[in-house]
Amino acid sequence: MTMTANTTTPSTNAPARPATGGDTDQPEWTVLVFMGAERVPGSADLVGASRADIEEMEELFTGPPRVDEKGVPLNRAPVNIFVQVHGDGEPYRRDIVNHETYEVEPKDQDATNGNALIEFMCWAFGKAPKTDHSLLVLWGHAFEFAIGRAVTRTGIDALDFGELAGVLKRFQQRNGKKLDIIGFDACDLATIEIAYQLRKYARYLLASEIGIPIPGWPYDRVLDRLAYPKDRQMGSAELGSYIVRRYCETYRSDALTVSLTLLDLSKAEKVVRLTETLSRKLAMSMAGDPSELELISDLFVRSQTIEDKPFVDVADLCLNLVRNSSYDEVRTAAEKLGDLLMSAGPVTPGQSELGEGRPFVVEHGRNACETANLQGVSLYAPHVASTVDVEAAAKFYEKLEFTKETLWDDVVSALAESA
Repeated sequence: MTMTANTTTPSTNAPARPATGGDTDQPEWTVLVFMGAERVPGSADLVGASRADIEEMEELFTGPPRVDEKGVPLNRAPVNIFVQVHGDGEPYRRDIVNHETYEVEPKDQDATNGNALIEFMCWAFGKAPKTDHSLLVLWGHAFEFAIGRAVTRTGIDALDFGELAGVLKRFQQRNGKKLDIIGFDACDLATIEIAYQLRKYARYLLASEIGIPIPGWPYDRVLDRLAYPKDRQMGSAELGSYIVRRYCETYRSDALTVSLTLLDLSKAEKVVRLTETLSRKLAMSMAGDPSELELISDLFVRSQTIEDKPFVDVADLCLNLVRNSSYDEVRTAAEKLGDLLMSAGPVTPGQSELGEGRPFVVEHGRNACETANLQGVSLYAPHVASTVDVEAAAKFYEKLEFTKETLWDDVVSALAESA
């Protein structure tokens, strides 16, 4: 049911551009943004940020027609942008391009159990059945391997990444669609663990190794090229790279420190196999050599992504191990993993939209000296940060496929105990 205008619906006084008449020869992109702006004690209020981001998206489709440098009107490519917001009054959906707002059924209003997300996705793709490419953005606070915290009748709950994988699996079974990109406008999620968890449901993961400032992604800038492409529409690898660059250049380094990464999920399984090899070599070297245990613990601390975060940059850790470990097996395993993260393959001319030949870390951006050691992807290591709630994180971390299939958790647990 279409809603009448209300205080939760963004509005503008500018005349709307026509929603039809785009260049139908261009591939059709559908963008879904699922916003968890619930007010949670101890967390920053996100309601204002959700409204601001929606207004940024609306700006692409309001006001006078776009023209090029010669004053010639630009054709708008077919694009759909749908938003669902939780936390700003009653949950609602917004069709950004057509300026329409919709109610959310009561049964689909709990954002913490997965039903709200899957019904939103099915609804959006039902309204955009000709979709060629898709971007799903999960927006909100992410803590302890869960996203979208909310106050429920039983306490504070969230959608953990085991549950998220289940939601995406159900959606894929119902609709036969694999997403092009899963993006997180949320903190600390450019990790090998998350990439492995989501590898079956999308081609690329777009996330940050560190915090996302409250303004979040600059949606007017990162989506502009979809609405008004240059010569042709971007493919998924190109859009992911474009978002990384526009996001990182938006923030001044002397004001806010940012980083963003695009990961190729088709390479996630090989990355995890090499991570498991490194985990085993680390475990064996630490078990029989207290001095090596102390050294490795220190190298992890040196590779911390950013102060107070319980993560290490994987490539930086590999480099530190190659340079400093006393064990050949550890150095060899670290080098192989580090190379896989960074090494590109041959590229076929004219196929840049497919991302062919690019490494696991397809694109990585950062904006400050403080992020100089970041190379695009991290791993959980709680002992490097004194503020982490290990027990709270463990109940979600243990649900991840990565945790169940590798010894990494044993390694970092041993380091935490020794610390």
